[in-house]
Amino acid sequence: MGNFLSAIVEQMDRSTAGSEDTARRVLQMCKGSPKNALFFGDDVFTPRLIAETTGAALLATFGERFRAESAAASGLDARTVGAYEVTKTDGGWDFIWYNGLTEPDGVSRRLEQIRGALSDGGTAVFRTLCWLIDPSLDTKSYIERRFGRPEPLDEVLRQAKEQGFLIEDFYIAPKSDWRRNFYEPMSELVRKLEGAVIEDDTASGIGEFNKEVYMFDLHSAEYSLVYYVLKAK
Repeated sequence: MGNFLSAIVEQMDRSTAGSEDTARRVLQMCKGSPKNALFFGDDVFTPRLIAETTGAALLATFGERFRAESAAASGLDARTVGAYEVTKTDGGWDFIWYNGLTEPDGVSRRLEQIRGALSDGGTAVFRTLCWLIDPSLDTKSYIERRFGRPEPLDEVLRQAKEQGFLIEDFYIAPKSDWRRNFYEPMSELVRKLEGAVIEDDTASGIGEFNKEVYMFDLHSAEYSLVYYVLKAK
């Protein structure tokens, strides 16, 4: 979305669609009492919730430095890592929560990395952008240009099984995670700039953002973020 909207996102609680309610609902689907846990994502609420709910020794990792700094300021053990990095630990993690969007190396590769970082019998939450139904050509073209290539929901289930996971559950992020908890607060920040004298990059960023919201309003039944709760065999 360019430097302008990246700067806008830095003022928000998260860099992608999501909500505290979704984090709570998905964590309730997870069983067991992990001794240690790894989080990778773009918000600070979810790792705090995991640590407080499970009591696990948690490492919170972020692809964005400012998120890691915010997490560390809140008292979490936090660090900045590569954009798609799954940090390992001796003996494996009992619990991993990985908030992905789309996977340039493919979902199968990311699941393989997560499985390799888990202890035997460990639980993983893997979030990725999925097609919920066959997309229209317009939607497919736009979403792939904007986010990358989503996988169909059922295809992720198949690939998870191939990587040695048992499927415990999955949760489709509701539209409110996108609209109320992401697009609306971003719109408030963007609106403050509308009507002002702005540079071409800013005008282009606002136009791109408005187009994304327009596409979501028209085609959100075709795609969403899906949280898969997986157990390592």
